[in-house]
Amino acid sequence: MKKIWLPIISFIISIQICSAVPVHLLWDKAEQAFFNYDLSGSAAAIREIIHSPQTTQEDRAKAFRTLAGRDWQFYNDYTLAKKHIDSALSAFATPDNYTLLSDIEAGAAHYSASLTAADKALSSARSPAEWQSAALCYARTAFLQNHTHGTLNTPVLHKAASLLQTVLEQMPGHPQAARQLIGIGILDKNGPLILAGWKAYFHFSTPQSVWNYQKTNAETLAAILPQWTGRNTTENEKIARALASSRFYEYAALLATPAQQDILHYAAFLRQTDKLITYYYQQLALKKANDSLFETHLLQSCAQLLQQLHLSAGTQPLTYDTFLEIMTPRFGTSGFLGVSSGFSSKEICLGHIVNITHKEVLQYGYKGSLTFIEVDLMTSNGFTGWFTDGKSRNGGWSVNDTIYQVREAYIEEPMNVWTMVTDSSVRKERLAPFENVMGSHDTATILNGIGVRMRMDALDTLYAVLKRQGLQGRDLQVAFMTAFETKQQDASIFAHEGRHSIDQIYFKKEFEDAPSKEREYRAKLSEIACAEFPVFLLGKIISRTGPGGHGQANQMILNEVLQWMYKHPSAINGYDPEIPAIKQIYLLSAAQIRNCFRDIDPLYKG
Repeated sequence: MKKIWLPIISFIISIQICSAVPVHLLWDKAEQAFFNYDLSGSAAAIREIIHSPQTTQEDRAKAFRTLAGRDWQFYNDYTLAKKHIDSALSAFATPDNYTLLSDIEAGAAHYSASLTAADKALSSARSPAEWQSAALCYARTAFLQNHTHGTLNTPVLHKAASLLQTVLEQMPGHPQAARQLIGIGILDKNGPLILAGWKAYFHFSTPQSVWNYQKTNAETLAAILPQWTGRNTTENEKIARALASSRFYEYAALLATPAQQDILHYAAFLRQTDKLITYYYQQLALKKANDSLFETHLLQSCAQLLQQLHLSAGTQPLTYDTFLEIMTPRFGTSGFLGVSSGFSSKEICLGHIVNITHKEVLQYGYKGSLTFIEVDLMTSNGFTGWFTDGKSRNGGWSVNDTIYQVREAYIEEPMNVWTMVTDSSVRKERLAPFENVMGSHDTATILNGIGVRMRMDALDTLYAVLKRQGLQGRDLQVAFMTAFETKQQDASIFAHEGRHSIDQIYFKKEFEDAPSKEREYRAKLSEIACAEFPVFLLGKIISRTGPGGHGQANQMILNEVLQWMYKHPSAINGYDPEIPAIKQIYLLSAAQIRNCFRDIDPLYKG
């Protein structure tokens, strides 16, 4: 009997292997479901990856790690998260797995275990990006441990400070490293560390580079911190006020005296509101949320703060807009509560103004004089940003002639793209989806791969241009990151949000009546045609089609570019009529992309 059954079993196994779905398609399926807010569908695809006979140990580890992260983020399930991350480490002990383990342990207040895992992530890091991620993880836990416990662990604090300084040497202006350095410096009573972190966070390299909005804070901190010991109450009050005025309320509260009750009350409000929002977003992700109940609890918290500060909201029922009107001049509070273009349920944006300037936007003869407000140090940047852990987030919004930019959405990506271009292992990983394009019939897989290729091509072009100017080393890195940040800001703020502003000024009725997808479509036309990064931007847009205003607008953009390609195949260098046009979008030049969207824009007069 054994001799009869063995060939049959082998035959069955061979059929299963041949019929198994390719792993990269399962990853695409999981990602597409996730970005459509379908947690169960995404988890099902990930479990398919785990059980697929084609899955490598590294992919299996990534799958378990992904499940562990979601167990913790969405369900607060420490036991299941720990089980999945242990399975990930058993499959492949990568630095990413140790980093997530460290974060989970820190979230459960297991600080010693968290530091141990972070140390393992540091020692096993294979690239600068992995090492930096591990260093930030260690520093996060070091702050939490020392802030929570009564006795300071000085060696841990000093190690954290050293790690953060190294991250900033490798990646100038790294926002997380800079921000954490402020906190570590306060706990260690090290003034120079606080000042270095504060300046790095805002990218202030010289006194001349300091924004007018932050000059008083910069002068106060520069005068006190170099010799600060933490024993002078008057100095502590001045530092706390400067940190609060620059919107670091969490850290200002660590130094605030009993006479500074406004800082203490407001910092406590932010902590309480953060917990409230996180719980609401968890329920929203699980499709169990009650919008009206959340708003009621939020406004109760707002009302309590107003009472503590002895501020009146008038006789009418308190609204979030009224709360912001009262708080903005006092604390720089900014944001909104409502339904955004990216998601259909109510979400909250709560941040703080760190800079105000005035800009002019000109598109096709339509001019707007705009107030440009940078909002940063966010308690919440909307549901989508929280859900995707920052992979997709709110970049800003506009109200008539005022544009609000969420700064955190722009200061991290320059570092990420520098790593993509210069780190060979990261580059290979990011470009991998393009290898699946030609053999795929799945639209999401194709667009993901094409989008990655277009973004990388644009980044390589920018890198080459700067290198031809003779730049190298740190100078090349800073110039590349600065140029990218400028291009992104020009596109997403001055072109995209500027178009919203122009439409509201010149076409108010049409704008108010237009559905979300139409508003976003018009803004994306300007984003591509009026900015100087069309290849990168188109690649980013077409890889994110789906529900919601932005996703539907992205689909409209994709349809337009395919229609242009059908009409002009001979104009596209390297175009093959035997290959579907959707697989050849990356062949379009910057000029062709710009002309395509300029010609179809109703605002363009030719």
